[in-house]
Amino acid sequence: MRSSGTAITNAGLNPKTFFAELKRRKVYRVAAAYAVASWLLIQIATQVFPFFEIPNWAVRLVVVVLSLGFPIAVILAWIFDITPQGIRRTDEINAEDNGISVRETQIPQKSIAVLPFENLSDDKENEYFAAGVHDDVLSSLAKVADLKVISRTSVQQFKSGSRNVREIGAALGVAHILEGTARRVGNRVRVNAQLIDARTDAHLWAETFDREITDLFALQSELAERITQSLRANLSPREKTSMQAHPTRDIAAYELYLRARGLFHWAGSGYSHDKGAEALRLINEAVARDPQFALAYALGSRLHSELFWFGYDKTRARLEQAKAAAETALRLQPDLGEAHLANAFYYYYGFRRYDLARAHVADAVRAIPNSADVLVAAGAIARREGHWSEAVTNFERARKRDPRSLSVLWNLFETYLALHQYAEAEAAITEALPVSPSAHFFMLARRSIDLYRTGETAPLRSALRQVPSSFDPGGAVTTIALRVSLMDRDFDEAERVLTACADEKLEDNGLSGIAGALDGYTVPKTWYAGLIARGRGDETAARSEFEKAIQVVQSHLTESPEDAKTVAMLALIQAALGNKEDALRQARRAEELLSIRKDSFDGPIIATTAAAVSAQIGENDLAIEQLQRLVGIPNGPTPGLLRAEPEWYPLRDDPRLKALIERAG
Repeated sequence: MRSSGTAITNAGLNPKTFFAELKRRKVYRVAAAYAVASWLLIQIATQVFPFFEIPNWAVRLVVVVLSLGFPIAVILAWIFDITPQGIRRTDEINAEDNGISVRETQIPQKSIAVLPFENLSDDKENEYFAAGVHDDVLSSLAKVADLKVISRTSVQQFKSGSRNVREIGAALGVAHILEGTARRVGNRVRVNAQLIDARTDAHLWAETFDREITDLFALQSELAERITQSLRANLSPREKTSMQAHPTRDIAAYELYLRARGLFHWAGSGYSHDKGAEALRLINEAVARDPQFALAYALGSRLHSELFWFGYDKTRARLEQAKAAAETALRLQPDLGEAHLANAFYYYYGFRRYDLARAHVADAVRAIPNSADVLVAAGAIARREGHWSEAVTNFERARKRDPRSLSVLWNLFETYLALHQYAEAEAAITEALPVSPSAHFFMLARRSIDLYRTGETAPLRSALRQVPSSFDPGGAVTTIALRVSLMDRDFDEAERVLTACADEKLEDNGLSGIAGALDGYTVPKTWYAGLIARGRGDETAARSEFEKAIQVVQSHLTESPEDAKTVAMLALIQAALGNKEDALRQARRAEELLSIRKDSFDGPIIATTAAAVSAQIGENDLAIEQLQRLVGIPNGPTPGLLRAEPEWYPLRDDPRLKALIERAG
């Protein structure tokens, strides 16, 4: 059964309230004043114009102009009012009278944040049950294009602690907040929900749903429909149908899926192989319980794709698993937005087929228009294709849907940094730090801006000291510390950092330069050991370490012979060993595999590495020629990096490099 509390809905203006609103907005007064003034002007024209022998058509023109002006005057009276502060919009005055700021009046009326539901069950193991109710309601609303719905990541941050609805509404940019509780006792569930106007703190309605556990998904659909009705959202037939669809009928399978997704979402604190493996285990359990669970297959596919893309497993077998799961999800639910998104990432991460990925993302946008994940994917694809303005637009749209998402803010930072728009890059980081002070990569990112802009290493080195020694996912922090130490020619510090790291392969996340810093690639630890030994003048030890590194990279090539970053890494090692022809050949092959035309984000990284190879083997003319094409393009080398990165030391006395730095700066 369902019991209803007070319901105050925005049902529009009835005739009585409409005429009262005309009076409040002084429309009657303006209409009467306009009519009197018009009558007076017409009388004057009628009496005076003949005296001056003005033609009769002029009198008729006055009448026509005044008649046409009447509706304009009435409309302006409805919209604006004259106050001691000057002419102002009536809505703003009314909002202030009700305690609403001008900024809040700019928030879309059809906007909502569904806060995490509180678990009231005695058994705290039912925490995922409450999360499931919240998730399904949020997913249903995300399918409605006429609504602005804040994504899961941002609302999740208001799960605990005191809630000030007006502050939350302002922070998330929404007019309405939905709060709720969920209780599960045996086979019965009770869900309480209340809709609140975030601008006035007024409770619009409250309802209680009491059902059998088997009716849970129907309950959630009913609640979502109640919300769309209250917000007067326009629903297409497709949206109405999709809101009735639910991911699974197996509650336990759904809870397994929620636990897996919690491990999947990146939080600025590092993504680990262990989390990915554990999430896949949970997904496998979920689909074993419900083989028709399309949403779980979609998430499983994305996990496989990410494990491939980030270098944890570059085998074709991993890609085949990603493909099988994505295709299964799409076969089970052809209109499922998440299934299209999984297929998009399969083509994106597996083959850099951005054209095919874009087509799937377009389908995903139609299915779940409020999904920040989909908008981020659209932005990432546009960035790879060289459509930088489109990329920024999509990331900014994602920020509106998920304003406190670290993933969204990181993508904005990366994009602005690649465009050399440092103020905007820093603004994205500044916005992220209060959301999660423990997101250490954001603190490092903020200080890396100085390195890119001016070549200063001190700010980044200072930030590294603030990162806990226990925090080093995939060796990514070690990579930054190593590269900064090598830039400063502090080989003792570099050796200390390398010795302290337990990982044999080190990730690079793009915060410590471009030349030889293959963002997204896992570099053999022995490569850095060789660079340290060479810096100290121990050539025998350096060659020994480089030989070990080349064996690791060649094993990677056996798994992925077409991977451009692996080939570029091989070129760097060949250059370090003095194998000039092999180094040049591998550098050219890397550029052929991943040119700037094919990928506008990673292409410049490969091309810059090729220029670094040329510099390392003494081909200075070629290196300068390559740099002249690269300096100034998005994600290309910057004046700061050309000053700081050790890869350019062979060119440091070349006047052409100095001129290039000066011109670009």
